[in-house]
Amino acid sequence: MSKHVIVAGIDVGAEELWVAVAGHKPRPFKHNYAGIRSLHRWVSRQVKGTTVHYCFEATGTYSIHVAMRLLSLDDVRISIVNPSVIVAFARTQGRRSKTDPIDAEVIRRYAQHHRPPLWSPESKALRHLAMLVAQADALKGILRQWENRHHSYGFVHDLPMTIAQCQKSIKRSLSRQLRKLEQAINSLCATDSELAHQIALLETIPGIARCAATQLLAYGGSRWQRYSARAMTAQAGLAPKHHRSGSSVSKKERIDKQGDRRLRKALYMPALVGVRYNPILKEHYDRLCNNGKMKKVALTACMRKLLTIVRAILVSKRPFQSTNQHLT
Repeated sequence: MSKHVIVAGIDVGAEELWVAVAGHKPRPFKHNYAGIRSLHRWVSRQVKGTTVHYCFEATGTYSIHVAMRLLSLDDVRISIVNPSVIVAFARTQGRRSKTDPIDAEVIRRYAQHHRPPLWSPESKALRHLAMLVAQADALKGILRQWENRHHSYGFVHDLPMTIAQCQKSIKRSLSRQLRKLEQAINSLCATDSELAHQIALLETIPGIARCAATQLLAYGGSRWQRYSARAMTAQAGLAPKHHRSGSSVSKKERIDKQGDRRLRKALYMPALVGVRYNPILKEHYDRLCNNGKMKKVALTACMRKLLTIVRAILVSKRPFQSTNQHLT
């Protein structure tokens, strides 16, 4: 790191933030606005006139809250890293214990040695779209569970009336809330010109409808433009995983699955439809099947192909054409 930058590692918890700075014992601060300001004042006092590079693990809404609060302060840089990377780095450091102060110090050492890329927040529209789509998908899962429960109760001949009424009431309530979320998603996508343009581009791809387009944008965010095709493949957990060593170890290749399963799930149905109606995917799928690949393997390859098509279209800002396969 530059001598004008001081590196601080933060272990983010729901109630406390443990921060580590070189030459000092890690200190705890409350996880609230006042605590974050106190944390930054303490770190800035260690070496005056410098920029502070904070690094911490991705912990969902907790880490995003800390990042947004810190970015509102002066002379601050932020890096948010995958927790599995920190776990692997801790092993290389020979760490046997795991406590909040130790975790903060490990994160600081990782940032000091590896210089992780800087993090910047998504646009307000993308953040809201991601939250709305995630909430809607969660609600769909809950509604599906209650529908299955309602169906199974139909075979109970002496079901108490209270349970039957409760089932219908909960199902109606969940359906009503889901409709509200879907209306909010449609309204957001209609009022934001950038989102509307991107969704219109994605809908030109055979196999991708409005729901899939919003999910891909929500879970991919600005990474579609910032990441390479290979990085996006890893982000979706679709990168091939090899396991070979010498002449005795040769396991079957599988997909990595270490990425965002929501993004991978959003690609599944469009790829399944695309192998019939998308000329690029259909040709790719038929060729793999004719070469002896199992249908499931060929479909997974088509999901990767579709991902690269989506990225190419969002980067080039041109609608899908069956002749633009070179973009992928």
